[in-house]
Amino acid sequence: MGLADHRGPRGTIAANSVSVSSSMTDEPRAQIAQAALDRHDWRQAYEALAEADKRGELSPAELELLAQAAWWIGMLPTAIDARERAYAAATKTGDLIAAVTAAIQLGRDNLFRNALTVGEAWLNRAARLLEGVEENVGHGWLAATRSFHASLDSDVERSLAEAETAERIGKRLGDADLEFFAISAKGAALVAMGRVDEGLALIDEATVAAVGGELAPQTAGGICCTSIESCAALGEWQRATEWTEAQDRWCKREGIGGFPGMCRLFRSEIKRLRGDWPGAEAEARVASDELKGFMPAGVGGALYQIGEIRLARGDLAEAEAVLGRAHAIGYDPEPALALLRLAQGRTAEASASIRHALAEPTKTPAWRAPPGSDLYRLPMLAAQVEIELAAGDVAAARAAADQMTAMTKTYTTAPIRAAAATALGTVLAAEGDAAGAAEELRRGLEAWLEFDAPFEAGRARLRLAEAYASLGDVDRARMELQSARSILERMGAQLELRRADALESHIGAAALPHSATERETKTFVFTDIVDSTRLAELLGDEAWNGLLRWHDDALRAVAAELEGTEVKRTGDGFFLTFSDPGRAIEAAIRIQRRLADHRREHGFAPSVRIGMHRSEATRSGADYTGIGVNEAARVGAAAESGEILVSAETLASAGRAFPEAGRRTLELKGIAAPVEVVSIDWR
Repeated sequence: MGLADHRGPRGTIAANSVSVSSSMTDEPRAQIAQAALDRHDWRQAYEALAEADKRGELSPAELELLAQAAWWIGMLPTAIDARERAYAAATKTGDLIAAVTAAIQLGRDNLFRNALTVGEAWLNRAARLLEGVEENVGHGWLAATRSFHASLDSDVERSLAEAETAERIGKRLGDADLEFFAISAKGAALVAMGRVDEGLALIDEATVAAVGGELAPQTAGGICCTSIESCAALGEWQRATEWTEAQDRWCKREGIGGFPGMCRLFRSEIKRLRGDWPGAEAEARVASDELKGFMPAGVGGALYQIGEIRLARGDLAEAEAVLGRAHAIGYDPEPALALLRLAQGRTAEASASIRHALAEPTKTPAWRAPPGSDLYRLPMLAAQVEIELAAGDVAAARAAADQMTAMTKTYTTAPIRAAAATALGTVLAAEGDAAGAAEELRRGLEAWLEFDAPFEAGRARLRLAEAYASLGDVDRARMELQSARSILERMGAQLELRRADALESHIGAAALPHSATERETKTFVFTDIVDSTRLAELLGDEAWNGLLRWHDDALRAVAAELEGTEVKRTGDGFFLTFSDPGRAIEAAIRIQRRLADHRREHGFAPSVRIGMHRSEATRSGADYTGIGVNEAARVGAAAESGEILVSAETLASAGRAFPEAGRRTLELKGIAAPVEVVSIDWR
């Protein structure tokens, strides 16, 4: 393997660029692993090598193959361990090229997992090995990786300089992967410096090469990641959406799933902003699972997004639990944590929390703001406006709103303009300038509508309604309130709906029509832990709470994997909905199997019964009501311990066969006709 085969710091060595040495070509294990990597079957490649590695049978070249496979399936510590051993073997045999390549990759991998000191040490080692050696592609990848490191340190000047060095070397040596990766890094640095149009143009250029199939998969994936990160951080969500879709097409053509978890994290954020909260939470939960052992910041980002959604829905307990988990792994939970304290009525704590976050910010992941820029402050300042107004400190709120307005001179995207105008309008209302408030809030609403962010548009409409009410224009106030309520009820935004209720009472809008309920056809699923009270008494509070948290995480993860939506908790179980009945049944099977696996591996897991029925029902906000929902709940209650019980009607609509353990007819309370049900054989 030569240095020319090395691929960039956000990727790894391209699967098809690693050639097994001639002495290994007769070994079936190496051939199987290489063939699997060539067709991007990372799991098979890993399994072909992992068992041999346990017996100490892998050569240095095979250790690199193992590292590649482990990286792609999200096992970063395993990849690092394999590369450390490959590096040791290369130094013992005097293979300078292999040693330099491994050192650069180890620098990159440790930066990924936020071990910055270790990462820098490996890069320094690579630099020492390259001293006195004629400039080659290794120097270029070292510069590219140092550009990445500098961006993590928010040193955008150094990041730009290193990227330009890498670009020069890549262009001179004709290494397209190095050149375009460096162009992408250069673009990201320019964006962080406020040279947004110039930077995005370079990022777009590199991303076209990536999705066009010109580059190795890992390099292409890294460039796509940089592109979507930069767009997301700028609030360029339409652009981020377009590149995400382009990357999805590229991944499908290449037969790969993209970077482990990160693409899903971006999709979650896009769905959240577009108002698809159930879909966003599902994506985030799967992302948090995929990123475990790979990128702690990514796991924290996924948990943070779940916390934001739960907070907006008024589920304060779950929001606090999820944000606490994000904080425990080193992710900054602000501003959601401060807003949670405000929602809990702990206004003084909320004010102190957001002020501390703004005074001593932690390092911000690239998808929340371009490294080195001050854009990470925007959501914190927006939260500070809301919190300080609740605390009665209008001057502090005004200062925060003014800072947001100043940012729009550098960053001109619709969501940034919308956030600044909405904040300023809210402050003007508190200052008694209702006319000025209405003008700014209309400007903010227009930008939110341009951006297609329904929740934020609903919040802006609600505040605009308040401004109109202050002006005595009750008719306009009622119109905006009705439009706001329609959006917020549909999304289940309970915190904002409380504000709508207060305004409605204030302006005497009792006759104001609420948003119409909708009829939808879904598969309704109910789960329940059997004998939960007895288990809690047997285990004690601490052990039971720990087991319950595991149960909740496991069920939510499975539902997310199969595109299910959590409607609400029901005691010690869940009320879920699925659009596709086949996915609902598959989810139930996976839940029971996951519980069985935990029982086999750890000695115990709660027994869960699951019931489901597909029917039309009335949706109001995030909840559903109707006979079909009641029937699904009754089917669930009739299930035995560890059983999956499905109405025969639902099974017939699934479109595919599932193994049956038996059929029976039930007389369900409140349901006139008997219901035929099928027990699914999930074992």
